Amino acid sequence: MYLGLRYGFGIVIGLGNMLVLTWWIGPHAYGVFVTAVGITTFLASLARAGADTYLVRMERAPSERLYQVAVTLIGWNAVALMVVGAGIVPLLVRWFGSREFVAPYFALLATIPLAGFAGPPTAKLERALDFGKVAGIELGGQMLALLVSLTLAWRRMGVWAPVTGLLAWQAWAMVAALRAARLTPRFVFDRREAKAMLSFGIGYTMSLRAWQLRTLVNPLIVGRFAGAESVAFVGLAIRIAEGLGFVRIAAGRLAIAALSRLQNDSIKLRAGLQKALELQVMTLGPLLCIFAAVGPFIVGRVIGMRWLPSLAIYPWVAAAVLVNSVYNLQASALFVLGEQWAVFRAYAVQVVLLAVGTWLFLPRWGIVGYGCADLLACGGYALLHAKVAERIQLSYRRLASWTFVLLLPLLSASTSHRRVGALLWAPMLLLVVIEAGRRWRGRGRRLENVPSGSGNHQELVLASTGD
Repeated sequence: MYLGLRYGFGIVIGLGNMLVLTWWIGPHAYGVFVTAVGITTFLASLARAGADTYLVRMERAPSERLYQVAVTLIGWNAVALMVVGAGIVPLLVRWFGSREFVAPYFALLATIPLAGFAGPPTAKLERALDFGKVAGIELGGQMLALLVSLTLAWRRMGVWAPVTGLLAWQAWAMVAALRAARLTPRFVFDRREAKAMLSFGIGYTMSLRAWQLRTLVNPLIVGRFAGAESVAFVGLAIRIAEGLGFVRIAAGRLAIAALSRLQNDSIKLRAGLQKALELQVMTLGPLLCIFAAVGPFIVGRVIGMRWLPSLAIYPWVAAAVLVNSVYNLQASALFVLGEQWAVFRAYAVQVVLLAVGTWLFLPRWGIVGYGCADLLACGGYALLHAKVAERIQLSYRRLASWTFVLLLPLLSASTSHRRVGALLWAPMLLLVVIEAGRRWRGRGRRLENVPSGSGNHQELVLASTGD
């Protein structure tokens, strides 16, 4: 609930921030920011090296000393990554044929240690399932970023408005997490514990970073072929689709901490995962479809007509986000079961498909080519599906039907034929009515069948029905 509220309010704040920024600083400056932040965010994601997730998934409670070992390991990684990030600047300048992103890029390299050191204290809070504090810290940082960036955008600071806002956010998140977890960073090194962290963390980090390599496709490939403004249009579509997918992000955050407690009980693990996947798809799909319908009004009236090209790519990106919602929790379950290399292979194939598809489609179809490549890249989930079928016997009947029906309204947004588009909405509306009726009837039967005064039996019935 806390994470859902955090990401729900985060959508409002983030979209408000994005709308005003894009209105005030314009597509070109926003494209420069997306280019710089895309590369530095990827480097920052490597800093933790999976050490924070290692702490969360441990069966025994980590000692205070173990948290300090993680802080030390992350500090070394952060320094090395900042050096690497600074060293590749000449290559980036040659690739883009421009230097205007260099100054914001150097400033955003500071987010690498800030994001890294926030990992261990956040892991300590998540392990205790204290998501109230986690949500408060992250939402407070996002609010701070909003105030700082909008103030500077109003003062016509251009690309430096979002850059300064992001730096303020990351600094707040690090300090607040350390205080909330009552963790004071100290240099403590233990070779055995560091090796154990890295043995898990390398596979985990490579899996997630293989996934995050996709964030580099927009600035590197779209930026090279189509320029900074096209990067901004694609970045806006991605930001909206992933922002509306806050349920998916919240579920992924919670899954490892929650499923790690069920890793030795395959029945409960399968039942919990099945229920969570269905709920996630049923919640996320309608949100994506609603924006596909009202997007032209919102973008045209609120952001400005010059941002309308983003709507051409949104349906494709949103469809890829919906398909991802079927598999993101399955990836979390595989992490808990120690199958991180299986996740890495699936994500690596997906990134290759996205990069190659964008390289081939973008010159022919414009920025819509990126969206087509994003949907094509979902083929990489076949490897993930195969490994899950070996370890966890899930039922895909309802998941497949809901996903297919929800994809139809999204695809309707990409057609200019209004009658065809309206027909594609009918299956989703019918399925919503059927599902609501089924749940209402099922609720009535469950309440009738639970005998009074039988506490243990009540718990068994409720657990078996997923409530």
